Amino acid sequence: MIDTNILVYANNKDSEFNDTCKSIVEKTIKHEIEAVIAVQNLVELYAIITDKRRVEHPLSPIKAKELLEFYKKSNIRIIAPLPRTIDTISSLIEKHNPKSQSIFDCLLAATMIDNGIYSIYTANSEHFKHFDSITVINPLFP
Repeated sequence: MIDTNILVYANNKDSEFNDTCKSIVEKTIKHEIEAVIAVQNLVELYAIITDKRRVEHPLSPIKAKELLEFYKKSNIRIIAPLPRTIDTISSLIEKHNPKSQSIFDCLLAATMIDNGIYSIYTANSEHFKHFDSITVINPLFP
């Protein structure tokens, strides 16, 4: 799985992590590494990449939509929550007691688990390290 922060850095030329993250995305498209993207990641990418408070040069909604369409047409598999994901997230809530925005990390973890995905490329290692079945790969701070 490629987390949202990796996608943001890959598509933000102003980021110091642009080259590293862009390389991960390119290798995924070429099937040199195996990774997927969740619908949630694409929605979060859109929200961040169009927000002038979060990126130096935000994209217009039209350009951000084109970016989503690019990922849709790429060779990267896109996963989504399944009907059973509500049960999986309920179990994760019971086990981890997330608060506030961390519920979205639980949703992403539940989506991953239900789709048979057990590793994530992310710069936010702390957000996922407590999920026992998920291996965190931090390409920025190994």
